[in-house]
Amino acid sequence: MSQVNKINRIVIASVLKPVDEPRMFEKIGAVLAHAGHEVHIIGFPSSRKNSSDCKVTLHPISEQNFKRISLTRFIASIKVLFIAVRIRPKYLIIATHELLFAALWCKIFTGCTVFYDIQENYYRNIRYTNAFPVGVRLLLAVWVRIKERMLHPIIETYLLAEKGYAQELPFAEPHIVLENKITRAVSETFRKKENTGYSRLIFTGTLAETTGVLHAITLAEELYNYDGSITLTIVGHCPSPASHKQLLKLAQSHSFITYKGSVQPLPHEAILTAITKVDFGIVWYPPNPSTACSIPTKLYEYLGLNLPVIINHNAESEQLTLHHQAGIILKEPIDYQQLLTEIKAFRLPEKRSTLYFDEDVYPFIGRLK
Repeated sequence: MSQVNKINRIVIASVLKPVDEPRMFEKIGAVLAHAGHEVHIIGFPSSRKNSSDCKVTLHPISEQNFKRISLTRFIASIKVLFIAVRIRPKYLIIATHELLFAALWCKIFTGCTVFYDIQENYYRNIRYTNAFPVGVRLLLAVWVRIKERMLHPIIETYLLAEKGYAQELPFAEPHIVLENKITRAVSETFRKKENTGYSRLIFTGTLAETTGVLHAITLAEELYNYDGSITLTIVGHCPSPASHKQLLKLAQSHSFITYKGSVQPLPHEAILTAITKVDFGIVWYPPNPSTACSIPTKLYEYLGLNLPVIINHNAESEQLTLHHQAGIILKEPIDYQQLLTEIKAFRLPEKRSTLYFDEDVYPFIGRLK
């Protein structure tokens, strides 16, 4: 990548995302830093004490983790504003709706240009998942959408993590689509070099009913009934303490399950390392409006790391899998004995193309003058 002529100071900020969250740190942050910009990331505290890139400075907003529903979370937005104003960025990239008002004040105080990185359709995520109590979901979801529309004038450009958000969020203009593809550096470091076996399955990422972790357990259990060598590793972030306890209990009662989930975000390297040690990744999302148009980050990771997938999701995700000859499409009702035969016989093609985040971010870098 060619270097920029002028070094710009850029702040990337979130509230619940850790400072080393892959999209903020490895993807947007690192690529901007390698292009010659000075990058600061503000966010949830992390196990990472320092940045491996001298041009990326991490600013945890607290010394300890805090709950999703807490006064500390409310105060966090104010802390982000104070840190950002002190840094005085030329560009501010906010990665959550919670920082829209903070972005407004930062723009007033510093004159910075604001970008809104929409990683989720926040309205749908709040309304159609169990992240918040049932009685307040609709109210909170509507308030988020009001904020997004009301503060639309302060946003220079929207960064969309999904192509489908262009249709779901018609107010998000102008926009650049930056899908959660794997970076070239991560792919080259953790890519599996050859086809391995068939019996070691994995489920990674956010661990919740809406992301399909219970479906993955059912799948592994059914396959295990036909072949006792089948195992399932579950590794990722389980934000719900109740779900975390449920998964721990399931793992303790099923000898073929290894549970490495945590109620706090895990270092990305832990997930990537686990992927290198297995044979198939499971992508099975229950139908839900919050993920209707998504191509999961884990799918891009599995494709980029040469891990075959077993997938049941939307048409676009399944078509991407078929195009890259990267796995097996689950069609219900499932014949598990036949599926096991397909898994044993499956092989990735020797030569495959990889979709990299790096190339997609160039148009955004071009807007930083």
